[in-house]
Amino acid sequence: MNTLTLDKPANLAELKRRNDNLPRRWLTAFVFLIPVVALWAVGTGAMDLDVISLMFSSDNGALSEFHRRVLTEIRIPRLVMTFATGAGLALCGVVLQSLFRNPLAEPGLLGISSGAALFAAIGFLILSVTTVPETLSLVFIPFMAFLGAGVAVFGLFILNYGNGAVSTLLLILSGVAINATAMTLLGIVTYVADDSTLRLITFWSMGSYSGISWMVSITTLVCVVGAMAYFYRIRGALALMSLSEKQATYQGIDTTKIKLCSLAFIAIVTAFCVSFTGIVGFVGLVVPHLARMLIGTNLNFTIPMSALMGACLVATADTISRMVITPAELPIGLITSALGIPFFLYLIVKARG
Repeated sequence: MNTLTLDKPANLAELKRRNDNLPRRWLTAFVFLIPVVALWAVGTGAMDLDVISLMFSSDNGALSEFHRRVLTEIRIPRLVMTFATGAGLALCGVVLQSLFRNPLAEPGLLGISSGAALFAAIGFLILSVTTVPETLSLVFIPFMAFLGAGVAVFGLFILNYGNGAVSTLLLILSGVAINATAMTLLGIVTYVADDSTLRLITFWSMGSYSGISWMVSITTLVCVVGAMAYFYRIRGALALMSLSEKQATYQGIDTTKIKLCSLAFIAIVTAFCVSFTGIVGFVGLVVPHLARMLIGTNLNFTIPMSALMGACLVATADTISRMVITPAELPIGLITSALGIPFFLYLIVKARG
């Protein structure tokens, strides 16, 4: 009997160690996958590049210099932006699903992306009829997108927290209502816009990473890294809230503060992603589920895993969009939706049992 009593903690410790090893292995695999995807992405396009040779070549001829400029001024900033937006949208999905205890929650389904897109479109319309400095215009569009995301989040709070509880049905209906309202107003903006503004609106509403600059990509990356640091710091609170908000409150967690701060970060990340690249659908829905399928529900691992998987998914989708009809590009939103819709249907079938 003493032997059984002594062995039990050791067995539990061994079981915990084995359970932690699998997520760590998957995380390590995706960490090594990131540079592989990066080399493939920056080397593929209308003009294929031998990235490794260009990086270490001593040839300073005109052709080599041209290739280097394509690499450093077009391909790499674009890659950084795909990594940042993929990771950011996936993180938003993980956190929203924990906050609302709803596996279908993500920025797109809840109307946050649509709200940001609507206000960004209004921003483009305002810029088309006014003359402002270029530096101000670069700041104005993200500000408008952030404002739109904030309005959508405020709408979710008003519609879902009136009775102090979260209703799954009410959450989905709220997202549908916000999406429908935003799309209706976006249609009005599109109707009154001139041709050049209409092209801009169409360009990012379907999603595209062309024309991304270093400033935009680095700013978005910093925003996403900051949000990830905050989400990882509150992972314990999110884990409790995903089980029971009342239980989290009994444990001394300020759930209102957690929700407000988390939704503020989600609004900021979504705003930066949407304002510069357009709507990239289903990333926030699909990636968290894939991460949980691989490594379980422990947010210690699910948060970084979702970020890595989201980065790889969007970078891969962007590369495919440049390969299908070279030298033209398919909108990346079409690629991610093609991947996401079957998975969305799978979740519905699974929920029906």
